[in-house]
Amino acid sequence: MNAREKPKASILVIDDEQIVQESVRRILEEEGYREDGALRVGRALEMLASESYDLVLTDLMMPDRSGMEAVEAVARDHPDCGVVMFTGYATVDSAVESMKIGALDYLPKPFTPEELQDVTHRALEAVLKGRRDREIEQTYSEAESALSSSIDLKEILNLICSSVVMLLKVKAAALLMHQKKTRTLEMAFATGLSEEYLLKGALDAEKSIAEVFYSGKPVTIDETQFESALQHPEKARKEGIKSIVSCPLKIGENILGFLRIYSGEQRSFGAEEMDLLTRFAEQAARALENAMAYDRVRQDVEGLKQYIPSPVAKNMEG
Repeated sequence: MNAREKPKASILVIDDEQIVQESVRRILEEEGYREDGALRVGRALEMLASESYDLVLTDLMMPDRSGMEAVEAVARDHPDCGVVMFTGYATVDSAVESMKIGALDYLPKPFTPEELQDVTHRALEAVLKGRRDREIEQTYSEAESALSSSIDLKEILNLICSSVVMLLKVKAAALLMHQKKTRTLEMAFATGLSEEYLLKGALDAEKSIAEVFYSGKPVTIDETQFESALQHPEKARKEGIKSIVSCPLKIGENILGFLRIYSGEQRSFGAEEMDLLTRFAEQAARALENAMAYDRVRQDVEGLKQYIPSPVAKNMEG
């Protein structure tokens, strides 16, 4: 992977040897990273307090404080930053200790440019994954709270679709309700899809989502499967859709409907993403059931008002 393919990242190097600072700077800058250096742990901590970094590379043996202090400070005060420990005093004990208190990796001196590049790349990948995981958990928590605090059907439908788009960073989402009598799927709500795509009509459940019915689990189809798995493959392509995941919204064995997410790129959803989608669908199904029950009661009350004398109807509204 060349420098142009790597994400921009800022790295702070803590080492009291000037020659190490210069060689590390040259290697990292050739890889496209921005590098700052500190010859003392104390100075590095000041820099961390005033500027944000993606990664810290620190020596273990420093003249003012131990590099372990830098690892502890980053783990405690800068959760979005990662740390890699390197040292000329490589022992198993120091490696294990640094990992226990928050280091992502360990690199003994002397190291080659390739070893430094590899450990830096691995650490940055771990940092980005950690940030993404925290973002997902926060978004999920906010969505879960919003779903549990509302019983308005339209609001719940909107929350389900908009939340799953944010969680999985996809192009669009739709909620399809299963009509048992006609064996069709009708669009109840969608976000991110064009009006033309939404107006393509009801879908045959056996054609569009049969595998999800049988398995009860999320099913992914990519563009190569559109002809056999979709009723309107040409419209999906025109919409710019490359991958679709369909997930049942279930209460026990009862399927209320299906949550469909649409990706604008050829994408393989990993096990963690599928687990997250399943978890979210369980919350969404419960919220949807409560909102539908409330909506039925509200409609019944509205219907009764036609046959109830006006003063009584007003009392019911209160």
